[in-house]
Amino acid sequence: MHENNCLYVGCNVGQMTTIDLLKELISIPSILGDTEKIENFVASQISDIADLEFIHVPGKGRCVLATVEQDPNLPTIFINGHLDTVEVCNGWTYDPFKPRVDGDRLYGLGSADMKAGVAVSIEVFRKAAERGLNVIFAGTIDEEGDSAGAFALKDLGIKADICLITEPSNEKVMLGCRGRYVVDVDVRGKSAHGAVPEKGVNAITEAGRLLARLDELPLKEHDILGRGSVCPLGIAGGTRTLSVPEECRIVLDRHVVPGETKETVVEDIRNLASSLKSQAVFSIGLNKERQTPFLEPYITSKNGLVKQFMEAVREDITYGKSVGDYNVFSTIAPTIVHGPIGDNWHSPDEWVSISSVERVMENYIRFLDTFKA
Repeated sequence: MHENNCLYVGCNVGQMTTIDLLKELISIPSILGDTEKIENFVASQISDIADLEFIHVPGKGRCVLATVEQDPNLPTIFINGHLDTVEVCNGWTYDPFKPRVDGDRLYGLGSADMKAGVAVSIEVFRKAAERGLNVIFAGTIDEEGDSAGAFALKDLGIKADICLITEPSNEKVMLGCRGRYVVDVDVRGKSAHGAVPEKGVNAITEAGRLLARLDELPLKEHDILGRGSVCPLGIAGGTRTLSVPEECRIVLDRHVVPGETKETVVEDIRNLASSLKSQAVFSIGLNKERQTPFLEPYITSKNGLVKQFMEAVREDITYGKSVGDYNVFSTIAPTIVHGPIGDNWHSPDEWVSISSVERVMENYIRFLDTFKA
């Protein structure tokens, strides 16, 4: 469902610097699943220049989508930043929602990941519109979850010629990254009295045996994206009585590279479980709780508008280890990730470099200057 109203009243981005806008964004809590206030604020910053829509994502929130179409002879630029952050973790020495400047560092939850990028995206969107370019702005939600917002936008059938994402990249140009699957391993053993465990099959013990041998999985190596990885994310099992646990579940993260598929990932874990010669039964499959598709690895070709961007920006190329909305949008258009230097995202005292935010903004403006509207 689409919505055209904007409920947040705030100062217009045209009256603020990029850093001022970033500070405003940090001051609005937008933890995963609770993003209404920042959705409204972002909408208020662009509603004066664009056709604006709220794209509802059931149970998640709303994406902010704005489109300016001006010249059919020019390509369409899609620019994206996610509005949600992770939760506040332990160990912060500053108030995570009160932006604090210390030298070149601006501290605050989401300062690097990725409210600095959102501030840049909003300003780039406005400047592209002022130049007569065709540009789409997408402020997505649930990036820190399962990218439900990005998939919702993809399902709308959005068309673009290049996708620019302002996630932190240490000022480098990221042209691809690994993909990700999540695998459930259900282990069923046999109950018995805990005083005679040899009469049962302990599902927790057997799950532990599998975990201890995960380094034997045949992870593929890619010449650009590196090697796949595996990481246990959770384990649950046990009983309330003095009984041998007969059930246990493991949740595994598998970051993958080209050549690794859903089928091979599951089959490799099945083969490893089979090699244990266990009396327990292992049921292995893709995570049943995920409501969105899994994220595929991608590599962006260095041609066309991508080459034009690289020539304008002239920064080093890199490739990502983790995943994000860019995995989704790479299926829509050639995708570039370019954002500022920062650190401690998903950790206490997250910060972003003020001067780096300004340099990244200048890089995007140089790219816009390559078009003759």
